[in-house]
Amino acid sequence: MNVQSPRIDVSTQSVQVAPKTPASRGFLHGLVCLSLLMGLSIGYSRVITTLYAVKMEASGWRLAALAVSQSVGMLVLATSAGRWVDMYGVRLVFVLGSAWGMAICLLTPLVPTFPALLLFTAAASLAMPPRFVSINTIFMSRLHELGRQRAGWFRAAHVIGMTFLGAVLATALFPRQGPVFAFWGAAVIFASNIVVFLLGIGRKGQPEARRGQTGGRTSLSRLFKSMPARRVAGWEFLIQSLNAYFAFYIVIIVVRYLHLPERTAGFAVAAQGLAFVFTLVTAGSLVVRHPRASRGLGGFVVVGALIGLATSHAATEVCAFASVLGCGLGLLQIINLTAFAALGETIGFSQAASINALAGPSGGVFGGLLGGLLEHWVAPQALFLAFLPLFMLLALTRQHKPATAGA
Repeated sequence: MNVQSPRIDVSTQSVQVAPKTPASRGFLHGLVCLSLLMGLSIGYSRVITTLYAVKMEASGWRLAALAVSQSVGMLVLATSAGRWVDMYGVRLVFVLGSAWGMAICLLTPLVPTFPALLLFTAAASLAMPPRFVSINTIFMSRLHELGRQRAGWFRAAHVIGMTFLGAVLATALFPRQGPVFAFWGAAVIFASNIVVFLLGIGRKGQPEARRGQTGGRTSLSRLFKSMPARRVAGWEFLIQSLNAYFAFYIVIIVVRYLHLPERTAGFAVAAQGLAFVFTLVTAGSLVVRHPRASRGLGGFVVVGALIGLATSHAATEVCAFASVLGCGLGLLQIINLTAFAALGETIGFSQAASINALAGPSGGVFGGLLGGLLEHWVAPQALFLAFLPLFMLLALTRQHKPATAGA
């Protein structure tokens, strides 16, 4: 049996500007607000979990195990979540996932031991795939109506909530109020996710459940054998790997290897994050008008940033190239988001969201572990160069032609 491989076409013909109707604007605002709150719940929970572990005097392998446990859910349930969305609909799956996260946050501070924290953290991570796949299914299915030039807004709101607001709120509350209040505050944030979803998204924005579908796991496995799905997943893995590597190791590079002040590391992280968000919000129109040129531009900008980061010695150089890296990755992220939406039009939005949920966090875990595994042989700063050939390949890759694959 021959199966026609899905075609991902992000040409100018497929990226028309959506009509600015009041309903579309209201739905877009609700979606962005929900993405912000989802990012806040993830970022806040991760920071208070780390602070709680530090308060327990955990170090070394325990902190590494805790970091990995935060991503276990995505790796285990990403494919299943897409099947659940097809069977039961995004509304039920999102609400149950958020309710599970809320319950775990209420229980976590009641057993103040590290093994319990590790177990509860892994259990809480199981709430992420149902929520992530549900909201991404809605986002991808409505992106054509909302306007593909706004693809970055959704991701930008998530990053702002997770990277900036979550960290600020967690570091402000945990030292003053302690773990019980902090974790119960996380439960309140999860509850607010449910409220905003029910009020801001509504039934109209949700794809219908398809209860008669079976064999979701098998079909997803087959989709990974097709070049379009494998390519989009691979680029997502690469983008998130570099993002995670920079976030995890730039502090170590600046302080331990370059012997610069700690505030320089903070400025570098902030510069990369702000440039990433700024690009996500502003560069959508560029991707719409010049999709192929944008891919090449984004890839070469990242290549330049990697060379700069690998050879920088001064604080101004590190911060400048961190900003360049944020711009390049932001541009590539917009392109990949539109590619995932195009993939969803051919294989189903829930399955495209599952592939996204699996590829992105897997890349994040890989990027976080990469420096630790190779630090004894390669200095973390020089390891930026290991990403060079991959992003060079991405920059030079042309839009692929449709192909036929055997099932």
